[in-house]
Amino acid sequence: MGCGCYSHASTEKDILRVAVFGLENSGKTSLVQCLKTSNKISKTFKYVSTHGVIAVNIHLNVQTNINLLIFDCGGCKHQQHIWPHLFNNSDLILFTVDSIDLNCLNDAKQALFDLLTDENLINKPLLIVFTKSDKRKNRNINQLEQALDLFMIQDRPIHKVLFSSITLDGFTSISTWFAYFSHCKLHGKEMKLSINPRSSSIKYQLLKSLNLTTSSTMSSTILNISNNKKSNLSTTNNHTETWTSSSSSSSSSSSLEQKNNKPIKIILKK
Repeated sequence: MGCGCYSHASTEKDILRVAVFGLENSGKTSLVQCLKTSNKISKTFKYVSTHGVIAVNIHLNVQTNINLLIFDCGGCKHQQHIWPHLFNNSDLILFTVDSIDLNCLNDAKQALFDLLTDENLINKPLLIVFTKSDKRKNRNINQLEQALDLFMIQDRPIHKVLFSSITLDGFTSISTWFAYFSHCKLHGKEMKLSINPRSSSIKYQLLKSLNLTTSSTMSSTILNISNNKKSNLSTTNNHTETWTSSSSSSSSSSSLEQKNNKPIKIILKK
């Protein structure tokens, strides 16, 4: 994966638009930086609070050519009025939550539910990224899920992943999420995740090619993929799905194409 300009041959359906939301200091910019470089955050990386919206072009080459346009949105309360301007133009919603700052969970829940009640977000896939996983002693995210009342969200699948910009834990899962929905958009498929483990459909083959192990509470079938790197996709009856990576995905960066490009700053006024 790398930051790069799109070719002139790219069309609207070739570009996956991803809006990244979350409270201030929840790890949005660090996540985007990792996506740009497919590398861990450098020790010299200096965090700067995002003002307005930063749009970043990223080329992802995992089995298929994927062009991402990622909007890194400022998380301060006085900047959250910008968020609705991005709803209509976004294919996917990515929401970051600081997994170690439990005091901010109520504010994060309020911001998340404000997003989901907007009519422009109906049926849009949602990925919740619990950041700073390297600082968590307990990898169980049930406490975080309960604090955010995720069980109340019944109108769409919710994908959740623990992520660390220091270790790249969860990087493969996030990349796979992008690859899956990019494939859906490119081929005019519905932007949702519904996989039958016994299916030979191209959707399932894509997940298989990206080294995912698929499990479902509706079926006892578990597919073992011959690769040391495993990820799990579990589906519950209320359509809540979790992707977690059992190992650092930094080794996958060899298959990612990296390019250099400066981000474009967009200023939106209320």
